[in-house]
Amino acid sequence: MARPLVRDEEGLSTFWSFVGVLILVIAILAAYFGYVVPRFPPPPLRAQVGDTVQVHYIGKFENDLMFDTSLESVASDNASYPKAFAFSWRGTWDTLPFTIGTGTVVPGFDLGVQGLAEGDSKTFAVPPAQGYGLADSTKIFVKPLLESVPVRLTMDASGFAAIYNTQPVGGSNVTDPFWGWIATVSVAGSIVTVTNSPAPGEIVHPYGQWDARVLSIDDGADGGVGRIEVQHLLTAASVDRVGRRLPSGRVDFTVTAVDPFEGTYTLDFNDPVRGRTLVFQVTMVRIVRLF
Repeated sequence: MARPLVRDEEGLSTFWSFVGVLILVIAILAAYFGYVVPRFPPPPLRAQVGDTVQVHYIGKFENDLMFDTSLESVASDNASYPKAFAFSWRGTWDTLPFTIGTGTVVPGFDLGVQGLAEGDSKTFAVPPAQGYGLADSTKIFVKPLLESVPVRLTMDASGFAAIYNTQPVGGSNVTDPFWGWIATVSVAGSIVTVTNSPAPGEIVHPYGQWDARVLSIDDGADGGVGRIEVQHLLTAASVDRVGRRLPSGRVDFTVTAVDPFEGTYTLDFNDPVRGRTLVFQVTMVRIVRLF
């Protein structure tokens, strides 16, 4: 006669003990990986060729004078961000948008922003070859700080009109377009003589942009032509801070060097950013990647 089936209480107890231990292990592992092991976010999107980005930037020359920015707060802060003559106030302030690799910005700027994630900031230098190109040397003029000027100038009527923008009238006075002092006109036939008449010690204003002092006047020097000695009152602090703008607002020239040892100053009629190493501080604001 077959034995009836008997419930194995000991086996069931072992099984449920195993299940309990398994559940406990799972719970411990879940807690460990959930609360102890750090969970890293996915890597940030970093700017690359083809991305459309928006950045804030500050552009400076190597002497730390700022020539451009996208930030109104920086533009209005002259104490922390001293301005170059080339800097100009704009009507609106916003991020600079461009697509990397399309030539919208100069190559050095394009390269400088690559690899940045949103919120990243970076400072990098852009040499002329990767910026706005080399300066045209024919537009750079080195002049003496101590300058000799003739008392009397002779010319014909057309030459006079080209300089003084008017026709010569004997006995009239004109203003010298460079120095700003008064000169007297005399006419003898086709010859026009202009006699410059500053006073010793007088402060004049070359181009209307900086001060110069008349040191002396020798009316009989240089075979009767006469000589005026003028000292330009430019210093190292004048570099990139003094220049002239045209009515259009474009910078005509900038004083880019003053050398007291050589006794010279330099006028650069190139665009102020040409031929210069530029330093940019950039913050990545937004990156859009289509694919």
